[in-house]
Amino acid sequence: MHLILVRHGNTFGPQDKVVWVGARTDLDLVEKGREQAAAVAAGLATAGLRPSRIYAGPLKRTRQTADIIAADRGLDADKIVISDDLREIDYGTWEARSNDEIRAEVGDHVIDDWQKRSIWPEGCGWHPDEAGVIAGWKRLLVRIRKENEGDAVVLVVSSNGIFRLVAKSLGLSAAAAKMNTGAVAHLIGDGFGFSIKAWNVAPAELFI
Repeated sequence: MHLILVRHGNTFGPQDKVVWVGARTDLDLVEKGREQAAAVAAGLATAGLRPSRIYAGPLKRTRQTADIIAADRGLDADKIVISDDLREIDYGTWEARSNDEIRAEVGDHVIDDWQKRSIWPEGCGWHPDEAGVIAGWKRLLVRIRKENEGDAVVLVVSSNGIFRLVAKSLGLSAAAAKMNTGAVAHLIGDGFGFSIKAWNVAPAELFI
């Protein structure tokens, strides 16, 4: 089985204040974000990949990314599965605040520990906890295996916080775990689990 992980496209324009957006901040894709979703669809087409299903988080930025890809690749709407297990982390006291505002409150090391080393910040009200995110990911994998053929191509659309912990659970180094907006990862599954073939690459770099 091939799992193609897709981080949603941009939700901020060039003049917008960039803040942390998690489970409680439901933004639409901006024009650049829609272009990034279309680029994922183009990358899939170039690689000859047509997903059997797309699993996406319930927020608008992930649903819209999934819709654009599905329409381009000729996938019926009923092949888009919305899963709360892919909802972005609730960033607690960091939600809707800029990096500079967070640094002023908690210090550089706390935010750098997460952004550079994927170390969960304690006492900041994030929810669910790290174990809860991974449990949700494992539930989703069980569902994906049940609902798709063994050699299927399946897309999973979510956000950076979720994918950062997925990468960590798969043994990818913390420094490499970030997923850029509009970027993709390629996981290959067998009877035992999933391994990483590519992570945080441009859609044009997809191949089987």
